[in-house]
Order: sequence, then C-alpha cells, then structure tokens
Amino acid sequence: MLTPIPGLTKYLNCLAYSAIRVIRAKKIIQLLGLTTALFCTPLMATEKAILDCLVKPEMYVELSSSVDAILEIMLVDTGDQIKKGQPLVKLERTVQIARVHLARMQADSNSDIDNRRVQLQYAKRNYKRIKDLYTRKSVSLYEKDKADTEVALAEIELYRATEKKKMAQLNLELALAELERRTIRSPIDGIVVDRYSMVGESVVDRTIMKLAQVDPLRVELIAPTEYFGLIKKGMEVDVYPERPANKSFKATVTIVDQLIDPASGSFTIRMALPNPGDQLVGGVNCIASFSFNTPSPLGQNTFNSLLPG
Repeated sequence: MLTPIPGLTKYLNCLAYSAIRVIRAKKIIQLLGLTTALFCTPLMATEKAILDCLVKPEMYVELSSSVDAILEIMLVDTGDQIKKGQPLVKLERTVQIARVHLARMQADSNSDIDNRRVQLQYAKRNYKRIKDLYTRKSVSLYEKDKADTEVALAEIELYRATEKKKMAQLNLELALAELERRTIRSPIDGIVVDRYSMVGESVVDRTIMKLAQVDPLRVELIAPTEYFGLIKKGMEVDVYPERPANKSFKATVTIVDQLIDPASGSFTIRMALPNPGDQLVGGVNCIASFSFNTPSPLGQNTFNSLLPG
C-alpha cells in the first residue's frame, strides 16, 4: 500500500489553483488591453478575486397571438430597437373595425333617452290635470289611478333607456378591446432577435417573433466553494466584457445561490448590469473583479479537519 507523502496533496492543490489564476489573469489582460510586462509581475497574495462570467440578456420573450387571425402588417424587423408598448404586429381586423363603428354609433345615440324623457314629462302633466279634476269630483278614481300608473311606467322606461345607453358604452369598450387584441405590442424594452411569421400567414399556435431585454443585462458566473460567504447580495462588482474592449462596468449582485453543487464544488451568482444607451451586447464572455482578495483553495487538510480523531 502506498504511503501518501506529507504535504504533497496540499502542494498539488495549490499548484493547480495557481494555474487557474494564471489563466484568468491572461484573460483579463486580454480584455483590458494591458501589456505583457504586467503579466510578468508575480501574482501576489493581495491579488483581487477574479472570476470568469457571461453577459446575457435579462430575458427572452417569444411573442404569440391570443386570437386566430392572419398577419396583416409587420411593423419591425430583426435587430430593431423597441420600446415597451410599441406596436409590433397588426393582424387582420376588418370585422373588428366595423363592430367598433357600430358600437360607437349605438353608444353615442341619445334618441331613446330623449323620447322616454318627453313621455315622462307628458305623463306628469297629465297626472296633474287628472288630479285637479279628481279633486273637483270631475273624474273617477279609475282615471286618477290610470294617470298615476302612466307616470310610474314612464319613469321605468326612462330608466331602462338609461341602462341601455350604459350597456351600449360597455359594448363599445368590448369592441375596442377586441380590436386592440389585433395589435400585438412589445411587453419590454429591448431588441427584435428574430421573426418567425410573415405577412399573410396564420398566427394560430405559433410564435410570431422573439425579443430580448438588454437593459439591464444579466451577468452569470459560477464561483468555487471558497468564495461562498464572500459574495453577498447587493455587492457591486467590476465587470470587464469582451465587447466593448478596454472598458469596465459596475454590476450589482442580485442572486447568490444558497446551495453548493457537491459534484463541481461550486455555486451560481447572478448580477444585474445596467445598459443605458445599449452600448453593451449580450452573449459575450466577461471577467468579474471583486473587491476582496482571492481566497485560498480548500485543500486536503481542510477536509481532514472535519474527520473525527
């Protein structure tokens, strides 16, 4: 049975970790455009912690339609910048436009209400005359009761006409909503990644186009176990993307995975990277530089210390 050489495991771990640091240092030197003379400087214990990362769009959105219709007008093309609420696609809407015109005419009409109001005024005047005649014993109780009933019925008819007017206004709102569904608007600020439908095609059960939100961008990285507890939510991090080169940007840690993957000995970090003016692009590699020093790797002695005796 082979006897392990004391200190060999720790030495190999440190050697491998140093190699990783050299590779990361080369990457950040390339990103920052620094001279190779700086790389020849020995890596000191006070070196800032550096991790590889990836800049991605905050989210992707695949637009589809909630109605079965034919695509009539495509208002944007691949690569276009878009704003939230901006119309992107118009579907065939001839019938819906006709319904809006009809519903607006019904909602704007006041003829029925005016008619019922005039009838009520007449019924009230007639009741007053009948009441005076009844006081002088000139008409019977039946005539007085009939006139009183006509007033009540006229009031009911005026109320029904008013309700009908409100229903017509609601029907107009419904027709406008149905028409609005034929215009598909952007739910985000971002860019058009791709178009999947063409003018004249049916949009039922299919994706029309794909959008990407690029402000803010999302920065993702996988950190080794020794970084656990050092990276906290809300921490500001210097990010050096491949494009644009020679520039650094401030990102904020938004999510720190609270579980460590035992297979890889790592955990996931997510950061928000503001992108006003869309000067940054998604889908590029980057380097994240933290404000603390590079932590020492976990060696064999660390795990041995957990064993009893």
